[in-house]
Amino acid sequence: MAGDVANFYNVLMGKRTRVEHEDNANTMGEMAGRNMAGQSDEYRHLPFFYSDLFDLGYEAVGELDANFDIIEDWKEPFSKGVVYYLRQNQVRGVLLWNTWGQVAAATALIAEKATHSRETLAGRITD
Repeated sequence: MAGDVANFYNVLMGKRTRVEHEDNANTMGEMAGRNMAGQSDEYRHLPFFYSDLFDLGYEAVGELDANFDIIEDWKEPFSKGVVYYLRQNQVRGVLLWNTWGQVAAATALIAEKATHSRETLAGRITD
């Protein structure tokens, strides 16, 4: 099984997960097709999801869990900025609110597995 219906082991997050969105469906489906054709790639993609509503929109990557520590970094309060979700001072998820083209930077930040604080994250991701 592949795509947004599949529960898979997410290497970067260190746990099984399921992401019901087109990024995961397309990326995993393509890799599954290549593997059925003879390759043997491991799925290492960290899926993201997004939505738009009129002039507001977001992209989100990783775990966005309200139980985590949350650090907000607003460029324009509640209109444009980045919200970080940390567990044990490590970034586990990033919400890009009206901040475009930064999914790769957010994924790289999660992959670092470094310790962060409000000070180390301030201005870290901008567009």
